[in-house]
This record gives sequence, C-alpha cells and structure tokens, in this order.
Amino acid sequence: METKFTKLFEKGRIGRLQVKNRAVQVPMGTDFANHDGTASMRMIRYYEERAKGGAGLIINEYTGVDNVDSVPTNYMYSLAEDRHIAAAEQLTEAVHRHGALIFAQLHHGGATSNPVLSGRTSIAPSNIPAAPGGAVPRPMTKEDIERVQQKFIDAAVRAKKAGYDGIELHGAHSYLIGQFFSPYYNKRTDEYGGSLENRMRFIDEIIDGIRAVLGPNYPISVRICGDEFTHDIPDTLKLDDGLAIGRHLEGKGIDVINISNGSGLNGNANCDSYSYTPGWKKHVAKAFKEQLSIPVIATNTIKNPAFAEQLLEEGVCDFVGLGRSQFADPMFVRKAREGREDEIRTCIGCMVCRERLLVHRNSLACAVNPRMGREYILGEPKKDGAGRPVAVVGGGPGGMQAALVLAERGFKVTLLEKGDVLGGTLNLADKPPHKNLIQDLINALTRQLEVAGVDVRLNTEATPEMVKELSPVGIFVASGADPIVPNMPGIDSPKVVSAESVVRGEVKPQGRVAVIGTGMTGLETSEILAEAGCELTMVEMLDSAGPGIFAVILNELLERINAYSPTILTSHRLMSITEEGIELKNLKDSSDVSVPVDYVVLALGVSPKKGFVEGFEAVCDNVYAIGDARKGGRIYDTMLDGYNAGYSFEP
Repeated sequence: METKFTKLFEKGRIGRLQVKNRAVQVPMGTDFANHDGTASMRMIRYYEERAKGGAGLIINEYTGVDNVDSVPTNYMYSLAEDRHIAAAEQLTEAVHRHGALIFAQLHHGGATSNPVLSGRTSIAPSNIPAAPGGAVPRPMTKEDIERVQQKFIDAAVRAKKAGYDGIELHGAHSYLIGQFFSPYYNKRTDEYGGSLENRMRFIDEIIDGIRAVLGPNYPISVRICGDEFTHDIPDTLKLDDGLAIGRHLEGKGIDVINISNGSGLNGNANCDSYSYTPGWKKHVAKAFKEQLSIPVIATNTIKNPAFAEQLLEEGVCDFVGLGRSQFADPMFVRKAREGREDEIRTCIGCMVCRERLLVHRNSLACAVNPRMGREYILGEPKKDGAGRPVAVVGGGPGGMQAALVLAERGFKVTLLEKGDVLGGTLNLADKPPHKNLIQDLINALTRQLEVAGVDVRLNTEATPEMVKELSPVGIFVASGADPIVPNMPGIDSPKVVSAESVVRGEVKPQGRVAVIGTGMTGLETSEILAEAGCELTMVEMLDSAGPGIFAVILNELLERINAYSPTILTSHRLMSITEEGIELKNLKDSSDVSVPVDYVVLALGVSPKKGFVEGFEAVCDNVYAIGDARKGGRIYDTMLDGYNAGYSFEP
C-alpha cells in the first residue's frame, strides 16, 4: 500500500527478526492482569487491539520475574512461575494473529517494590529508597543477587515457551537493574559496585545466563534511561553516563536498545504532560543512534505520524517508540498507513492514565478513548440501528462521542450544535498556555463524525419542538452546563466576570484581580491573568490550591503561576463583593478579611442547566443526559458518559 510515511513503514531488523515497520509500542503498565499475575482476557484483548492497529512490535508492560521480593502493585503481569505460561501464550497468539511481534519486558522492582503488598522489606543494591521518604530497602547479599539473576533467566525461558519473539530487560526508571547501573542507588564496595564495569556486572551475568540456555540468537533488548534529567542531584545518570552504559551493552551483544529518560526521582521525563513540547529530549536518542551500531528504539512524546516520520528522517532513532498515543488511538499506525492520519484521536497529555495508576491504585484508562481497557467487556457495538433516527443535542466531547457510537451501530444521527464549531467546552480548554493538543483532538473528532456520516448542524440551537420534527427514537442531551454564580451581595457588580469570559479573551481584566476557586479552570485562568501582568489574588475554600488535581499537573501549573508572586489565600470563603474589593471569611479562625481588587473572576465550577433535559423528555420517551448536562466532570468522565450512552441505548 502506498503511504507518504515511507520511513515509518520501512521494514526493520532486530537481531534475526524482521519487523514489518518502524512503529514500536513501548511498555506501559496497565494493571489489567489477574491478581495472580496471569494475563487476563481484558489484558489480552487490549494488546490484540493494538496489534490489529498496525504496530510492528509490541513490548508489553513490565513483567514480573519475582513474586516474592518484587510486588509493586496488586495486578502486575508476571512470568515468575510456570503457571503463568499458558495465559501468556494466549497473549502472544492474539498479537501474532495480526502480524505483529511481541517482546516481554522482564522486570524486578528492587527498592520500588511495595512492602505493604509483599509483606517483606524490599531488596536493592544498597539501602537507598527509590525516592526520598520511601521505604528503605535491604542491601542484597551475594546469595540474593544470584537468586534474582536466576529468576530473570527462568522468566526468559518461560517467555520463549509462551511464544514471545524476544525479551527486554528493564534497566530504566530506577527499578532493580537500573539501580545497579546508578551510582546514586548503588553504593556497594564489592564486585557489583563502584566502577561502570562492576555496576554492569548484575545485568551482564543475566544476559550470559539467558544466552547459555536460549542460545545466541534469541533477541534481547535492554531499556535504559539515556538521561535521567536530574542533573542537580549528585550521582544520578546524565547523557554521558547513559552512553557509556549503552556502549557496554552493545559490547555484550544485545540486539536492540530502548532509550527512555527520567527515573524514580523524575518520572516526568519518562511520562510527560501536555506542558512538554514533542521532541524535547530527542537529542538523547540521537546521541545513542550516532554512537551505537545496534538498533535504537526511543520515545519522544510522539502525538502524530508526521512527527514519527520526521524523527526517522532526522536519524534520531531506528524505531519510534509509541506510548500514550497507543492509548488514545490503537489504530494510530493503521490509519497512518491508509492515509487517514486526520482521523487519529490524539493523546492530550492530561495524565489521567498516570493518575489512575499512581494515585488511585486503579487500572489504566484514557480520557479520550473510553474503549481502552474495556475491549473485552464491550466487544464491538451492536449493529442494530437500522437507519432509525436519533438526535444528539450539543457538539461537545460527550455529544461527539455518543454520535460516533450511535453511527457505528447504524442509527441515522443528527447532531445539533448552537455554536459555529464543534468541540463545546474543548474550545475553552484549548485556550490556556500549552493546551494546543486539545485542538488536535477536536479536529480528529470532527473528521471522525464526517467519515461516520453524522448529519452535523452548526449554528442550530435545539429546542424540543425542533427535535421532535426529526421523529427520533432517542435524544442524547450533551448541552454542557452553566457556570456557578453564588447568591451574595455585590454579585451583580460589573467588576465580576466569569473565568470562561477571561479564557476566551472576551474580557481582559487589568490591575488587581481576584480569582475565586483554584480548580483546573481557576488555575489556568490565573496563569493567563498573571502572564497579562495582573496583580493576582487566588482564593480557595479548601486547605490547599488545586483540590483534586493530579500532583504532576498541579505542580507544573503552580510553578508557572508562582513565578509572578501571586497571593494565595486558602481556607478562605468569598462572602461579598464591594466597591473596594472582596470580603472573605478565614475558615481557620473565622476572622474577616478585606482584599482591594478591581476585578473578581468566578471559577467555581458548573452545574447542569435547570429544566433543559426535562424539556426534551416531553417529546421523547428515551432521553439521556450526557457529561456536564448530567453531572459536572472532566474530559474523561464526559467521553465515557457519551460512549456508554451510545453503546447501551435500546430504543
């Protein structure tokens, strides 16, 4: 098939293997495995859908080699015992059915193991916690080292028995092998510490052991951090250190090297938010490509195939590592090959995936792809629409997602949007700094609606009477919500404006400005105002700014805002607006606080429009409220709501 992405779809070689293209899905934890570490059908279908989507090679998520001293989560995939082989074989067969290759990434957590789950003190090269304040591990004895090395070797044997095309040794992100690499974590004075040669001895002996039992041709990859980007912390790995490790591993005869970045001290360099520019770390991968002769796989915050092609053309790497782009759209590679790149649903870097794993200890999910992780549960939507008409009121993310599922089922879908563009609140979310990825998502969803044949009617404010004329068998109301405006003295003052009007640029406050509420909208509005030179006061009722926001996103926002020295008043409630400013109540000591301001910006969230949904219930028996029209939430909540409504609808 002809394709404009000629480099991306060149065949490649890894050892004795031929890979059908240069797209590699890199390992990303899902917590989709069964509690006993076996591959669940949920996990198998997740990987199968990505193989069906066209990736040449999938390196599956970190795969435990030790279920005694390495228990980082309750649902970690494992090849630590023979009983894991049978389910692993089902996983490799599912991937192979679609022409993709698959490697198992063999992993030991070392100091990152969770003692609460394992019931044991973690083991590591030295007694250095994975991160400051973490559990202190026990330094490994020589017996421990030999025992764990054998576990890696035995897991590699199981991987081959299960049909894996190769294995990868996880030497990145401050896990056990990476801890041996690092002078920060490895303070040993025996033959496994000190010099580079000694620090590499742990993995060298694992590689030798695997080669001894599986032969010289079974492919071995090693993932390392090319640069941990913690240059202010002594003894952590910089680019020169990473290159030295890479040259050593090439000398050991590995078949491919997989370059990541960051560490347990800087996870953002590995899994970066929307604030980072794609390709910001490509100089790291290119340095390896220039110094090594073995193939280089590298991640570089790739959001679209054009950028993947550019990286290959520039000689940054031999294979592009696709991470969260495979969450957002498992058909990424197939669509690129078929010239449908404008239909690729784009990762927006919102970090819902990482937040769920690290904060909520839940399995993986994606804000823009409600099917991800639910492939086995949902299967394919029923094709039972039979051309019957349905109406979707509102062209925001929830409405667009519902319309797409309904169209896939075969309903005749009419989408009514009062504005002149689709996207709804996404057209607000894309305005703050660093949020340009939102527009890419709007574009993709708009194109998907066009391809699906949805009748989109812009500049059309839906009324029950208008919708009734369509004779719909179902109405899906995704009309958004109204900003919350408290009932208090002075609320009608002309100095009081909504955060939405500021973000859209309709109002441009100057001078002294108070932002009431520090949720996501409040913080992003504060950043806009601070950059515009306003003297900023931020007011929050709760004890800390940014309630409920994932720490990675919150810290990045606050770092940028704090550069402008705002006044942040937490545990304060807005009581009234006066000619001079605002009156607050300090909730800690019940004292009254007056703050002189020229503008008051309300960012207190939204609530469903009263009576709006009920109006449509008067003209149709099957009415569904979606997203903010039902209950306020994030993009993830709205997209899932839209998918579920369209999927489960039974007229």
